Order: sequence, then C-alpha cells, then structure tokens
Amino acid sequence: MAILNVLAKSNGTINWDDLSRYTDLDLSHIEIFPIPKELGFDQDCIGINIHKGYSDKKIVMSELKKAIDFLAPYNLKFIELYDGVEINKDNIVAVADKLLPIH
Repeated sequence: MAILNVLAKSNGTINWDDLSRYTDLDLSHIEIFPIPKELGFDQDCIGINIHKGYSDKKIVMSELKKAIDFLAPYNLKFIELYDGVEINKDNIVAVADKLLPIH
C-alpha cells in the first residue's frame, strides 16, 4: 500500500524513452511509473509513490527530492494526492514530512 502518492501532470507529450533514464537514479524506496495519454487520460502523466513499508525516512526524502529534480525539466505539475497540494522544490520537505511517519 502506498503511503504517499504524487501525480505529475504534463502540459504536452512526454518522451517516454527519454524518461526511462530515471532508472539511472537507483531509487530503492520510490516508485516512478508512466501514465500515458493513450490509456484514456486527458494528458501524459507520471506517477510517483512511496510504499508504506519503507525502512528509512531520510533515504525516502532524499530519493523523493532526487526524483522531483530529475523530472523538473519535463515541465510537470506535481500534485500530492492525499491533500491535493502542489509540490515544488520549496515545499517538498514540508509536504512529504507530515505524511511520512518515522520508521
């Protein structure tokens, strides 16, 4: 079960081959997955989630920042789905910290 879900909405088309470079980030606690428009959505999106059973909050926060930094050039709007808050570099720690319990 995911404890934190983020939907990253695009304003255009995402180059999925280019995006596949996210595997180079070596994320162990964060899952990133494509949500292509072709599946019936209004626009291309990217899903980001953190599962409930993570082992280290510091690692999770670091990986979340790394993922957002990596995805930022794609001009995405990041929405945390529990509260509907838009996430950016300035508030990512505050938004994620309140949703992620210490393990």
